[in-house]
Amino acid sequence: ARASYITPVPGGVGPMTVATLIENTLQACIEYHDLQGK
Repeated sequence: ARASYITPVPGGVGPMTVATLIENTLQACIEYHDLQGK
């Protein structure tokens, strides 16, 4: 699984790009719920 972080996936989207998108999505979700909680 670690090698997949180094080699890009056929299709042009690298795993690091996907990881960044997921991280940003999670962060936005967390911040959204923090705002909803107050």
